Amino acid sequence: MTEETTTAERPAAASPGYDHEPERTGPGRWLGLLARIVVGLVVAGFCLPIIGMAALVVVPDLLDRLDAPAFQAWRTVLVAVALQGMPFLLLGTVVSAAIGAFVPARVLSRLLPGNPALAVPVAGVAGAILPGCECASVPVAASLMRRGVAPAAALAFLLSAPAVNPVVLVATSIAFPGRPEMVLARLLASLATSMMMG
Repeated sequence: MTEETTTAERPAAASPGYDHEPERTGPGRWLGLLARIVVGLVVAGFCLPIIGMAALVVVPDLLDRLDAPAFQAWRTVLVAVALQGMPFLLLGTVVSAAIGAFVPARVLSRLLPGNPALAVPVAGVAGAILPGCECASVPVAASLMRRGVAPAAALAFLLSAPAVNPVVLVATSIAFPGRPEMVLARLLASLATSMMMG
């Protein structure tokens, strides 16, 4: 090699701290993911009963305490929040996986301006198309950053998606019937806030 070796001819430097395996593609990747999920469920299936029995040994009247009205109210709220958030988390995970699998980085670089100051407003407006809460926007923003989107633009998307999506705007119009200026004010204030933070 000569002194004028181009970057394409240089070997890639290994990341410090750990070695990378070549990325698997095809069915091997999905089988590995499925195997991890199954192992996680099996471990949880063995650990949770053991933890429950240990809790009953340490606190013998635990079952009586779990029937208290305060705990019943907490349990109801916990289940309600989990059930309401799960569809949006699933939606965000599906959209994030679709971006990672089907959207090449060059498409994102064409859609978003190279200058982060210009990319932030575009990403903020793009957040309006994802119906859901922050449960959905967090995995999508992470996927955008992995695909090369500037962190400032991903943050603007992350903040605008839960605040200006169609579901929120419809809910605002229902909360303020006959007052479209409230919907417009919410839209503009939320976009401005997400862009300033980005």
